[in-house]
Amino acid sequence: PFYNHLMATYISDDAICLRVQDFSETSQIVGLFTRAHGLVPLIAKGVKRESKKGVVSGPLDLLTAGEVVFVPPKSSPAATGAELGTLAAWELLDHRTGLRTDLAALDSGMLCAEVTTLLVHPHDPHPDLFDQLEAALRLLSGHGAGQRARALVAYVKAALVAAGYGPQLDRCLRCAKPLLSDRRVRFLPTAGGIVCDDNCSPAAQGVSPRPAGPTIAAAGRIVIALSRLPAPTDLPPVTERPDDVEALWSAIHLLLAQIESITDRPI
Repeated sequence: PFYNHLMATYISDDAICLRVQDFSETSQIVGLFTRAHGLVPLIAKGVKRESKKGVVSGPLDLLTAGEVVFVPPKSSPAATGAELGTLAAWELLDHRTGLRTDLAALDSGMLCAEVTTLLVHPHDPHPDLFDQLEAALRLLSGHGAGQRARALVAYVKAALVAAGYGPQLDRCLRCAKPLLSDRRVRFLPTAGGIVCDDNCSPAAQGVSPRPAGPTIAAAGRIVIALSRLPAPTDLPPVTERPDDVEALWSAIHLLLAQIESITDRPI
């Protein structure tokens, strides 16, 4: 009975490695995004020793996917936040070889990892976002700049929605008028939405953003396209017309500015 009680503390889950940090000559601290348990910070004791080859079937590199077995923290995760659990086993399933042969694709994947780490609280399950990250990483591999940028924008938007910060992009935050594609607008990162023109800006109405911060000019057509962009799992692998890479990078600039405003940390 005592042995069975110990075994019950072991948890198995699908995972994507978002963070790796050396802890000692033989151990590492890893941040794994799991399907059923959310972001799980773990200590991988002795993981770099040769004797651990039977426990870890492949490297715990950034963005790798696999099946993890871990022991949760002794105290309640809800009470301790990011207290470390212990990695018991790691079965590597996907080393993301395609990403590692393309520097731009790898950079985009690492940005997805950073956004996830910033927006997801430890031990807070987001199974849908886990699937979105898997889909985005597949789309980032082996495709051109347009598809790569489209997948990145789609994932960052999905992460904001999953965290409860989905931006309002279809109408003005102040007057609620629908956005027109031929107009320029201002994006307010602190509010996560747009105002349709200078007459609706906070400064024009004597209202300061909370917290105060600059607005970002954007073309209405880009914001409308961003509002209609589906999540990575629904993105077609090939579009009928070439992607507007410049417009996509303008869109990601808006979303990253919102995340920096939410977390008060530079990306």
